[in-house]
Formats: sequence, C-alpha cells, structure tokens
Amino acid sequence: MPNWVTNKVSAPSHVIAAIVSSDDGRVDFARIVKFEGEFPWDGIYADAETMAEVVVGTPLSSNPLLDSLEAANRARADIKKLNDESFEQFIQMLRNFRKVGFLHSMDFARAKWGTKWNACDSSADIEAGTAEFDTAWSCPVPIFEALSRKFPEDVITVTYADEDIGSNCGTFRMRNGEEISSEIAPSWRDMTDAERAKWKAFACEVTGRDPKDYEDEEA
Repeated sequence: MPNWVTNKVSAPSHVIAAIVSSDDGRVDFARIVKFEGEFPWDGIYADAETMAEVVVGTPLSSNPLLDSLEAANRARADIKKLNDESFEQFIQMLRNFRKVGFLHSMDFARAKWGTKWNACDSSADIEAGTAEFDTAWSCPVPIFEALSRKFPEDVITVTYADEDIGSNCGTFRMRNGEEISSEIAPSWRDMTDAERAKWKAFACEVTGRDPKDYEDEEA
C-alpha cells in the first residue's frame, strides 16, 4: 500500500469547480489532464508491461538497484509466454503508446498527474473555494501546474502532508503554472530537532492527526 498524502487546495470558486465532477462532486484529475488512450482492465500484467517496455524502448530506471532488476526482467521477456489476456494487454499498450505516448493509464498518471491514481476521499466546497483529497505517494504537482495554466490570472494555494508525519509536506502558491512562493519540508535526515518538531506539527494539522501520537518517536 502507498503512503497517502493529504492535499488541501484554496482558489477562486471557478478554479475549484474546474476540477470537480458535476456528476458526483468528486475531484477528478481527468477534467484537467485526460488519458486519451484505452485500457479496459483493472489490473496490469507485469509481463505484458515488461514486453511493451522492450518494444518501445522505455529507458531503465535511474535507480541503480531498480535498473539491474528491470534489465534482468527485460532480458527474460518472451512474447510466447504471455497468456491470452496478458497478450491483449501488451497489444493495447502498444496501441496506446503509438497514439498518446504512454502504455496505459497508470503510466500516464505518473507522468502527467504526479501520482499513480486519481484523487481519493475527496471533498469540495466550490462556493468557499476549497477542496481536499488524498493522493498516493506524492502531491500531484503536475495537475496543479496544468490547472494554474488554465486560469493564469488566479492564485492557487496548496497545502499537503504525507502520512509519514513530518516528511514530504509543505505549502506553495502558483500563478500561470509557475510557483510564486513555497515552504517545503527538507529531507528528514537533514532537519534539526526544531525543524522536525515544526514539520510534525504542520503535518498533524493538515492531516488531522493528534500530535501526542508522535511525541515518543525518536528524532
């Protein structure tokens, strides 16, 4: 399971309305940046994805450990060993890559949304100009950049915090797709004790967690 990141957004009402589905009131990233390919499966066969990566020449990971693992997997890839459904996924991935440059919706989401899934547990108050939602692993900065470019005269304020309290959190403001101010937590290992206390308190406030639950944690 991923770490979940709480995101809180403040902007003029028409900006918030642009990311909220009129059907169910949920925040929907596809309203801003939509995947134009097709992938009608709920899951992804790893062997289909590996085979597609071989065909389209996807670069190996920049992480040395992942690099060697991916290289080994691709060396073993064999199209004749794909089961029928995996083969169909492989073919669809190639169609998607030819059409939109991405193998599947998750591949697209990582690049264009900055997170592998759409917004979860979302709520919005359009009249108040606020929205809140969770994302997997990271704050979806590319979505906010695209939303900001759509409304270049308006300022969007984002506050976010990882459930790993004190790390991967901060706040920033954007106009016309550019960051105009920010205060982001440094790497945990680079923080002083005072900074760790500050960012723990910040993250607890954003996520609604009780700071007392983290008082006994080692610095």
